[in-house]
Amino acid sequence: MNRGKKIVFLSHCILNANAKVEGLAAYPGAAGELITYLMDQGVGMLQLPCPEVDVLGVQRWGHVKNQLSHPFFIECCEKMLAPVVRQVEMYRNGGYQLIGVVGIDGSPCCGVKKTCASEKWAGDFLDPELTWKKVADLAWVKKPGIFMETFQKMLAGKHADLDFFSLDESDPTASVPRLIAALSQRIHRP
Repeated sequence: MNRGKKIVFLSHCILNANAKVEGLAAYPGAAGELITYLMDQGVGMLQLPCPEVDVLGVQRWGHVKNQLSHPFFIECCEKMLAPVVRQVEMYRNGGYQLIGVVGIDGSPCCGVKKTCASEKWAGDFLDPELTWKKVADLAWVKKPGIFMETFQKMLAGKHADLDFFSLDESDPTASVPRLIAALSQRIHRP
């Protein structure tokens, strides 16, 4: 049996940048440096589903947390995460080392430490002046996105907390080395 018994859960777009909102992908396919590091460490990678692609499609506009923070979208996240939470319990009970979850800071869904928010980001974009006022209202807030927030609550409900890490989509070049350093401490913990 040649199993490393180490697993990390990755936001969907870390392994598939094609799922990101048009114009936001920092790499053409997958976050290569991070993926290569995890492979070299013998860490298995489980790709989380992407609620934005499933609910809104690949031709969606950028959203903010406020828009997605409603009962239907949260219920969709819960349904997508239910099998993942079962896998967390199964692997944990099987003696696997669960390294944690890697999200995407800046995402309205998969942000871990920060997400984009706005009370005014709604309506149409027919009036350019009004549109720019909406854009000016966009802000980074130090909160998780809807999907990660839902995941954390579901894990806590099962007493199966995991460590959450993040790749910052506003500066992936600088955040990947910091992310690898943080994961390394967790991977090599006795």
